[in-house]
Amino acid sequence: MARTLDSISAEMRVTSPDAAWMRAVSTWNLLLIGLPFVSVGRRADCAHDLPGNLAATARRPPPSSTGTVSPTRRRVVPKRGVALSIWIDPPRWPAHARLWSHLISDTSFAELHEFATAAGVPARAFEGDHYDVPQERYDALVAAGAHPVEGKELVRILLASGLRIQKRKGERVILSRRDADWMPPPNRFDVIVSTQPHPPPLTVRVRLLVVGPRASVALAHRGDGGLDLPAATVGEGESPVHALAALAERTVSGATPPTLIGYARNTVLHPDPTGYPWPVPQAAFVVFRCTAGPRSLVDGDLVWQEPQVVERECRTRHWWPLYTHEMA
Repeated sequence: MARTLDSISAEMRVTSPDAAWMRAVSTWNLLLIGLPFVSVGRRADCAHDLPGNLAATARRPPPSSTGTVSPTRRRVVPKRGVALSIWIDPPRWPAHARLWSHLISDTSFAELHEFATAAGVPARAFEGDHYDVPQERYDALVAAGAHPVEGKELVRILLASGLRIQKRKGERVILSRRDADWMPPPNRFDVIVSTQPHPPPLTVRVRLLVVGPRASVALAHRGDGGLDLPAATVGEGESPVHALAALAERTVSGATPPTLIGYARNTVLHPDPTGYPWPVPQAAFVVFRCTAGPRSLVDGDLVWQEPQVVERECRTRHWWPLYTHEMA
């Protein structure tokens, strides 16, 4: 039995965390896209629930203390002869009518965030595995302890560190977590917004975000009693596009064509992890969106929910950061 949207309550608002700041992909990112991917601690995201509020971690974590961290206390200062871990390339990459450098760590994102916070680099400049910094900040960052290297060398350092996040043109990482406790170690979980028309390689599951009037969302019942986006597993030898078409056909009629909004990706380095149901080393869980009108029909097993209910029921799902970004 199909249901229409006529009975949805009038007052509904989207309550979502601060959305990630979108910017154009730089020439440097395009260079990285063409380089070999180093599989360090990455794995395909099982479509299981994720502990905690993922949306809250999509941004840079707050510093460990409220005081200013002095870069001279860090091991990045080359004058002291200790191991370097913060690196910067010359401002040679044009974007937005200025030149840009890229700031990275070869150790951890936590270290990179701490250094950037101390140097006054804004959180919105973080691009998933590096900070974009304008040319006028270059000298100050070098003085603070960032070690200057040429662009190609910086790329090699980032790849060798295992912190490089693979993404395509028009994609942006809004959340990244290493050694997540819901996957076999070593692993990495990434959430990536995308303007690409096609799903990424190694897509194993597709979900459909059906948005109705007043930001209502059609949700499916889970076996454990919870709610989730309607989904379909991509069968062996099946294309994700075919799986999506079948999912959309049985889910909604009279809606706009589904468009890709992003995906969650798990990477697991272990070659044969016990109990892990998805391919290794990577698998992608892709989310598409379509918009339903007042006369659209949805599958009778789905329920329309207001944004407040979606947040309460689904904020720990792996696709939650994509939802908040899309609905902001």
